[in-house]
This record gives sequence, C-alpha cells and structure tokens, in this order.
Amino acid sequence: MTPLLLLVIAASDPTFCEEQPTKKSPASHGRPANGSVDGAVKLTESDAVRVLPKRHKERCLSWGTPRLIGALERAGREVQKSLKASPALGVGNIGRPKGGSLAPYSHSHQAGRDCDLAFYRLDESGPIAADDLEHFDATLKSPDGRLRFDVPRNWALVKALLTDEDIDVKWLFVSNELKAELLAHARKVKTDPKLLSLASEVLHQPSDAPPHDDHFHLRIRCSSTERDGDCVD
Repeated sequence: MTPLLLLVIAASDPTFCEEQPTKKSPASHGRPANGSVDGAVKLTESDAVRVLPKRHKERCLSWGTPRLIGALERAGREVQKSLKASPALGVGNIGRPKGGSLAPYSHSHQAGRDCDLAFYRLDESGPIAADDLEHFDATLKSPDGRLRFDVPRNWALVKALLTDEDIDVKWLFVSNELKAELLAHARKVKTDPKLLSLASEVLHQPSDAPPHDDHFHLRIRCSSTERDGDCVD
C-alpha cells in the first residue's frame, strides 16, 4: 500500500481518542448540527450497554451530556428487566468530548444530545448482541436473511427512552417500515394511548438523510437550564 493511499485512508477515517472534555459544568450548547458540549461524560460499558466493537469503539466517540449517557444505561437495563435474555444495548456514535463536527461520520451529534443505537436482533437461536449496525427491510430481515429485527425488544427500548423522566426525546429516527411494525406491536400489547401517540410523533424517517433502517438515531431536547443558555432544540 502506498504512503499516499495510507494518508487518504487516515483522513477519511479519523479517531478522536486524544481529546478530553472540558471541566465546566455539564451543558449542551447550540444546535445538534452546529454545537458543542461542556462537562461531557463517557459511556461506561456494562452488561446492559456497550459500544459496538466493529468500527465504533476505535473512533472514541462515546461522549455526551450526563443526561444522555445516564438514559442509555437505564434503557439497556429496562429492556433486560422487561424481556429476559436480552443482550446489552449496542451503542454507535455519540459525540466528541467537547462536541463539534464528527465528519465524515455524521452532520449532527455535535452538542452531546444525539446517539446512534443498534437495533436489537434475533438469529435462529434467539437474541444476539449487536457487533455493528445492520440493515433490516420491510420483511424485518437483514440482507443475508440471517438476522431478524426483534420487534418486542426494540419496542421495549423505545418505551424505556420515552418514559425516562430525566430526558425529553425529540426524535427517534427510524425507517417508516420499521416504525409501522413497532407501533403495531405497541397496539397489540395495549400500550397506553398517550405513550402510543408520543411514539408515533417521535419515531420518524428523516427526509434529508438515509431512511435509518440500520439504527435508531436518538436525539433529546435541551434541559430547561440549557435552554436558558444557548442550547437550541
């Protein structure tokens, strides 16, 4: 491999492992696509939540506001509490220690309030931990047919995030086909109408980005204190 090619690869796949968070009080600043964060904390892996080992762990993009990071841990544990044998919640990109651009990976994730979450999935033996993001089509199958979108566990994750009192979910980006399956399941298990209505609003396929058929993109709103500063939802 030539030195020039090595340089191109390095430039297109950066890591941010040398960066450190500020020592200021935790706060999200600006907008998700043009912001920064103070007092960010790093996701601590546990039996309930882990950084996806393929591609994502080496990027060192596991930093966010304490509210977001805490919610991920709680959501992973709530899914395991609701449905036995659930693996750890797989987490992709969150953000840099001080926020700012994640180019070339994402246009947003700049203010400590965004996170990519792998879908829970099943293989022929049952629930299987996610190692990377995986596409699922309208039949709920991965491209090779080996995996299936785990509707009950993915709904349990949505429910855990939407009922977490420490965060206010603005969006959970996901494809229209997967959204339909999640809401159908929620109705089947007689979900509270208010929660069902909220889920219908925040589960959304973006119009200016890929359909999100390989992960949830979670975005939480600014806290009231952050909004009194310069945080913009």
